[in-house]
Amino acid sequence: MKKIQWLIALPSILLLCVSLFFDLDYLLYLSLAGFLLAMVIKQLRLRNRMFEMGHPDRNLDLHEDGEEDDTDIDVSRDD
Repeated sequence: MKKIQWLIALPSILLLCVSLFFDLDYLLYLSLAGFLLAMVIKQLRLRNRMFEMGHPDRNLDLHEDGEEDDTDIDVSRDD
């Protein structure tokens, strides 16, 4: 999947340089579409790592019986 992303992104970079140098609008839009497609592929690759990168509160530890862990630590200075 990463190779496909690079195969799309590298020609898009070249098209972008050519379109900016020669002021060709249609190549600019074509290169931007290539960049968009490469970013969509990157998001699809990162979707599998979403559990690792998520907020820790979403991944609550459950006991074997299915109940939540009630070992919260009180850090307030109220005595």
